This record gives sequence, structure tokens and C-alpha cells, in this order.
Amino acid sequence: MRNVFAYLAAASIITATAVPVAEVNFEEKLLERMARIYEELLSSEERKVNAKGIAVLVREAKKSSEETRVMYAKAQTFAELLDKALSRRDQEFLYGELSLTLSNLAPKYSLHAFHCPTSKKGWIAKVETVRNPYLSEMREIGEKLN
Repeated sequence: MRNVFAYLAAASIITATAVPVAEVNFEEKLLERMARIYEELLSSEERKVNAKGIAVLVREAKKSSEETRVMYAKAQTFAELLDKALSRRDQEFLYGELSLTLSNLAPKYSLHAFHCPTSKKGWIAKVETVRNPYLSEMREIGEKLN
């Protein structure tokens, strides 16, 4: 019986050290999520977007980098409010502020940050062309930030 326990203990130690754990890049996941929310904003003018979990991604990304802690602290506020926003209008405002806060990170992950001078809101997208999610009658209004 003693040999069985010794074998199990040794096997668990070997397994725990032999299998490398893939590190999750929460910053990249966060920016990809921002791009998906942008797509949802474009697809419907009235329906609320699914922003659940965005605050968790910001919180986890904040842990990964000391030099961006201040930026992520600001982003955390917008993300938590976006997570709980009750109206599409509130979601658009909070998403816009969160996008502008995170805009410097977009090029790092082959994404593009934009700003609408009319609505004063930002967005992060996978595509390089301007498609404004806030002004449905003026989709081409906006400027690329980076």
C-alpha cells in the first residue's frame, strides 16, 4: 500500500512539472472583445450589445503589466459600467470611452482605433476602413488614431 501512495505522489509531481501551462494574454483577449462589440454596434442600431465579461478581461489585463496600470484603472471604471449598462445609449458612451482609453494598445494586436469628431466617441476594429458605429446615416465619418 505504501508503494502505491509513493507512486501516486511521484506521478502527480512529475505531471505537475512536466506539463507547461499556456499563459493567457488577457490584453489581446480584451482588444479582440472590443472589436466584437464594435461589430455588434454596427449590426444593430437599437439592440443592446453583449458586453458581459468585459470588466473581468480588463481586471486580468491590468495584472499583467505594471507600466499600464494607470490606463487600466481608468479602463476598469468604464468596463464595469459597460458591463451593467441598461440602455444602448449608455453602452455606446461607455464603449466609446473605453475604446479611447485602450486605443494605444490596438496596433500591438493588428487592430485599429478610430475616433468620431461628431459624436466624440471612439471604437476599436479589425478593419482599417472607417465604419462609424454611432452615426448610422454617416458611417464614413471618423478618423484613424493609429
